Amino acid sequence: MSLNKIPLPGYSCAKPKPGYTWAGDLFGNNNYQAGGDTIYATDVGLSGIETVNFTFGGNSSSGTYVAKAHQSNNNYSNANEGFASAFSKVTIQWYYAANSVEVANNTNLNADSVRVEFNGV
Repeated sequence: MSLNKIPLPGYSCAKPKPGYTWAGDLFGNNNYQAGGDTIYATDVGLSGIETVNFTFGGNSSSGTYVAKAHQSNNNYSNANEGFASAFSKVTIQWYYAANSVEVANNTNLNADSVRVEFNGV
């Protein structure tokens, strides 16, 4: 599996509030499977992921695909907790830009990338 992550200069770096940001280019998997690819917080130098933001609406470098982030069976906080918890992982799913259908199994996406920012702790 190939999920190359190439950071922008200066990331991961401290944010004004407690936490960190990793920003850069996320390349697709060389053997994509329906349901998406799991990105763990530790994959991008974080202990937990608070938010995922895609530049240019998640459009890929080729314009053929769009990436979207989904929570991956994380535990959300409950009404009795003082703070919401960060996520340990997220799932990145790739869709065809032309019709919003998820990319087919075994598609090689490792030559395509999206610009993404992971914020967390």
